[in-house]
Amino acid sequence: MPAPPVLLFLGAGKKLGTQVPTVFAEAGYKIAVVARTRKEEFESSGYYQVQADFNNPECIPEIFAKVREDVGIPTVVVYNAVQYTLDDPEDPFASLAPENVSRLHSAVTVNGTTPLIAIHHAIESFRSLPPDTPGKTFIFTGNILNHSQFKNRLCFGIGKTVAAYGVRYASEAYAKEGFKFYYADERSEEGLPVMRDIDGILAGREYLKIAEAPEQLTWLYTYTKDNGYKDFGEKDYLKTVDSNESRFIKGGR
Repeated sequence: MPAPPVLLFLGAGKKLGTQVPTVFAEAGYKIAVVARTRKEEFESSGYYQVQADFNNPECIPEIFAKVREDVGIPTVVVYNAVQYTLDDPEDPFASLAPENVSRLHSAVTVNGTTPLIAIHHAIESFRSLPPDTPGKTFIFTGNILNHSQFKNRLCFGIGKTVAAYGVRYASEAYAKEGFKFYYADERSEEGLPVMRDIDGILAGREYLKIAEAPEQLTWLYTYTKDNGYKDFGEKDYLKTVDSNESRFIKGGR
């Protein structure tokens, strides 16, 4: 008998952090959300909440243990936490100077190390589910930085690239067990990053789609608002525009 569907959402901040769980809840999933602070809207929605700081990778085992005991074994795990400081666009490696290097450590930990540890615990969770349970999917909220460079996002891009490597590796290494792994990245129709315009409801629908797909789809799951999945290949899309445009210099996912 399959286990009930459970979404474990790591990094439940604004936008995706509230909208993706809503989509899964409407599809019948039990919801567990993890954030630095508890939120009243999650309480009123009946979500199980865990407080954690993803700058500390050692929080992950405890999160999975709590959710397993109080909600159920996660069938879908989404890692959505993000942390970075913009680098100096004229001197990005200044972020690695002794007085600034904590920027690199934090970006790599939250965007790279902690999600890889979450992948390990997701695998252990999936293995403990009944064989006929659907889902068994890990999704990382990514962006274009795994193969394109922003001039002021050196540290952030390093962290995202670490995660992308791990997700791709896992998608191959655990395919024989039927587990699925995705680096999900919303783009514009021309292949550019959507930045602050990332759509939480769209992400929820796409994440639910790939979570419930019977087999692994392309691990690098780039998608657009109008067409869903769209293969943009390995082209460096940021070289097609002026990288000094304010929309790229400002913050945003």
